Amino acid sequence: METIRGRRERFKQLHQAGAAFLMPNPFDTGTTRILEGLRFDALATTSAGYAFSRGLKDAEGLITRDMALAHAQEIVEATTLPVNGDLENGFGDKPEDVAETIRGAIEVGLSGCSIEDFSTDPQQPFYDLELAVERIRAAVDVIDRLAPDFVLTARSEAPINEPEHLERTIERLNAFSAAGADCLYAPDLVRHDDIVQVLGRIDKPLNVLAGRKAFHMTRKELAGMGVARVSIGSGLARIAYGAFTAAAEDMKDGGSFGCFDRAAGVTDFDPFLRGRG
Repeated sequence: METIRGRRERFKQLHQAGAAFLMPNPFDTGTTRILEGLRFDALATTSAGYAFSRGLKDAEGLITRDMALAHAQEIVEATTLPVNGDLENGFGDKPEDVAETIRGAIEVGLSGCSIEDFSTDPQQPFYDLELAVERIRAAVDVIDRLAPDFVLTARSEAPINEPEHLERTIERLNAFSAAGADCLYAPDLVRHDDIVQVLGRIDKPLNVLAGRKAFHMTRKELAGMGVARVSIGSGLARIAYGAFTAAAEDMKDGGSFGCFDRAAGVTDFDPFLRGRG
């Protein structure tokens, strides 16, 4: 059985290959086992997918650090693959809060995690750059002391609608890189030319979020551009919950049950699940 340290090392190596490796996001033990059975290289938790499973809205501070880390540990224990943690803003504004979250992430066996600069404060939704950088430095300090092969991803969350927005995003990503982040991520990067421009102006691997509507670039195209990692975020969870809701509405509003013609068989998932044998 590979050790947790071995998983961390394998995860770090994936980022160095420059092949746009695909990192889908399960939201419970069952979906984790299915994705492992389909032979992906790595997995990641999804804050939104987990929040849905708890009946909570995402990104409103309703998921606590302890809840997120306990969920992450369940995912880690359900797979042999490296797991990256979606740990939102580190569950606190201060650098010390982020440091505590990183310690917990290492303890539960995550191979890496992302920390974003979204504050959850509607009056000032994004941390000032100086504070955002201090938060990344605090995370790096813990990683250097406890698990140097742990992959830290720094996320710049602001929208990218205008050229000046893209410039600010690049400035933030480069500041996070200088502070010691291993991987960079701006979820609002969706346009081909914007991605190319960012790749030409950063010096660390880039994660691109593909689990969204109207995103039609292929993994091969992303790899050719130089993208290191492709994540799905809440995409798979939204598909699952959307299909569930549509079927329930069919039953309630139409009074018919044809929706189950689209359902998988009860035993169709058996190859991915544990049994008595």
